[in-house]
Amino acid sequence: MSDTHTDFRSVGNKTGQPAPAHQEFHWIEGEGKNTPYAEFLELTLDVATGIYTCEQIAYSCDMERAANADADPGKMVAPALGIVETDQLKRLSIAAARLLRAEARRRIEELNDFAATAT
Repeated sequence: MSDTHTDFRSVGNKTGQPAPAHQEFHWIEGEGKNTPYAEFLELTLDVATGIYTCEQIAYSCDMERAANADADPGKMVAPALGIVETDQLKRLSIAAARLLRAEARRRIEELNDFAATAT
């Protein structure tokens, strides 16, 4: 997966405006940070962390609803999210995992094709 966005950090110099203070965040530092492998590792970490967080929130909401089903009247506690929002988080997790899986599969095929042509 290649990053095709324009690097706007240098645009300020061309327009006479000061360059923005914001710098793109990277988990990996040093010379290897802009390699395709490093970018995929960073993407994987971010997506996996997002999936993990979504699933924790969704699970917590499901558990709260289950506890409420057994709770005495007046002792129920509202879950953090409603049923629809909880379902949306689960669907987001599934979609993110599917996209990450597809990208990993694409990269594996690319490496296998490269190895096959190199021999």
